[in-house]
Amino acid sequence: MSKIIVTNDFEKLIEETKADEKIVVDEFKVEHVGMLKDVSYLTSKNKKTILIAAKKYNLISQNALLKILEEPPANTDFILVTTSKYALIDTIKSRLSIEYKKYENKQELDINLDKINNELILDLLKKDLDKEEIKLIIYNLINKKNLKNEELKVLSNAVKMLELNIEKKAVLAYIMLYFKGKE
Repeated sequence: MSKIIVTNDFEKLIEETKADEKIVVDEFKVEHVGMLKDVSYLTSKNKKTILIAAKKYNLISQNALLKILEEPPANTDFILVTTSKYALIDTIKSRLSIEYKKYENKQELDINLDKINNELILDLLKKDLDKEEIKLIIYNLINKKNLKNEELKVLSNAVKMLELNIEKKAVLAYIMLYFKGKE
C-alpha cells in the first residue's frame, strides 16, 4: 500500500526502510519524475516498493507525481518521505495514508535567553540543525521561562515558518536575533 511517512530524522528513516528502488534528493523536481517513471514502469511479476525521499517537493513535480499515484503501475507501491506533511499538496495527501515516524535521538540544545550573543548565534547556524532540532529549541524556550505574549507569538510564528518550509537558518536567526535584541 502506498503511503506518506513524515519523519524528524530523514536519513535514519531512509536507512531503515526496505525498498526495491530509492530516489533520495534534496528537492524532488520534474526530472526526478522521469527517473521514477523509468523504474516504476519496468514490468515485474513481484511486488516492488519505490521510496521517494525529498526535503522539498516542487509544485510541478508533485502534479506529475500525482498522475503516477492516481494510476500506479501494477505491483508497485510508493513511499513518499518528507519532514513535513505541508511539503506535499493536498491532492497527494488525500490519496495516500500518512504515517508519522518520530525519532527521539535528537540532541537537545539548552539555550539561556539571557546569554544570547553573536558568537552563540553563529555557532548555532554553523551546526546546520534540521527543522525538528530547531523546533526542540523553540519548545525548550517556551517551557523554560515565563515569556511575555509578544515573545510567545514570535516563537509560535517561528514554528509556523518552519512548517511552511521557510529556510530553517533564517528562522533560527530570526528567533535568536529577536531575543538578543531584548537584552
